[in-house]
Amino acid sequence: MSSNIPLSCAHITDRETRAASDALLGEQLALGPLTARFEQAVATHANGHYGIATNSPYSAMHIALEAMGIGHGDEVVIPAFAFPATASTLIRLGASPVFADCDPRTMNMDATDLANKITDKTRAIIATHTFGNPAGIDALTRVAQEQEIPLIEDASQAIGSQLRGRKVGTFGRVAIFAFHGNAQLTSVDGGVIVTDDDGLAEQCRLKRNHGFASDPTMGTDELHLVRTDELMQSTGHGVRLSEVHAAVGNVQMQRIEEIMQKRDQVAQWYMRRLGGVAHISCPTVEGDVQMSWDGYVVRLSDSFTRDERDEVIRGLHRHEIGAADYFQSITSLPLFANHTKNAQCPISESISERTIALPFFTSMTQREVDIVSQTLELMLTRGTFKDA
Repeated sequence: MSSNIPLSCAHITDRETRAASDALLGEQLALGPLTARFEQAVATHANGHYGIATNSPYSAMHIALEAMGIGHGDEVVIPAFAFPATASTLIRLGASPVFADCDPRTMNMDATDLANKITDKTRAIIATHTFGNPAGIDALTRVAQEQEIPLIEDASQAIGSQLRGRKVGTFGRVAIFAFHGNAQLTSVDGGVIVTDDDGLAEQCRLKRNHGFASDPTMGTDELHLVRTDELMQSTGHGVRLSEVHAAVGNVQMQRIEEIMQKRDQVAQWYMRRLGGVAHISCPTVEGDVQMSWDGYVVRLSDSFTRDERDEVIRGLHRHEIGAADYFQSITSLPLFANHTKNAQCPISESISERTIALPFFTSMTQREVDIVSQTLELMLTRGTFKDA
């Protein structure tokens, strides 16, 4: 029997649809008032002074690193257990990603291993909140402060999460938030940089708009500027967010509490359904964490090999249930072999062989959670899951 339950999908209502339609009929389709409002909403949420919106979280990370002067010969410590986009960005900039292992409970970067990976070439540390969990970010912040190295907070998976009442996005010099289609909140696609550093914010604004100091909404003081050489202050990229995307993002930001509550309910259904099931470890969420759930990722017991885990995922797919191997340790990806020869991240590599991302989205029903859980249990039955 077909289940047809996707791994993820955005929660779009009539409010977002109307906002996008109104934006399409506006006089300005980029760098207009809707983008400014979206930037301010995200910055205010993260207790930051400046927000800079881009067309994706990956371009946001790229221009933030570029604005910080990260380039050839620099080392940046990043998590091994993570989506590989940041590693790719560093390589494109000519920098070297240095991979730190993860904590076996939270799957976030391990502070002790981070400290061991720092050298005199380390120019920055990038810390992620894996699947929305901010546990351990305070320890990473202390290492960065002690070593006087800038901390970039990759909050792409964690908007709305808090550690002991402190929101993500407030621990580093700069934070990156994601608004792609699979994130908790979406602007269809997009990213927002948040920082209190006015100089860094200005550089990011320049770089997202081809290096131009002015946008189409030029103020009175700028009207005397005519030539390109008067307006262009640096090299840059065309990674602006459209007003249509910003319009959708604004509505989603207004709905953040509603969306977080619904996603937390889905997570609780999974906890009750899969907690205590043999061979399955559910996510560990400590008492001082307020979780904004990016996804629901379980871990199989050590008795399962990677190939067996992959067969479980294929079995879910045969029942038209979305599932994925989030994340494969970057240190085991062939495309990064030239940059991971001396990387020592055994925990990340071990855990990544047994993780399964299950369907998780805001509108998911309890019945869908039950179907996914029942099918997963069937796939885990020794001797039968390969043919189920």
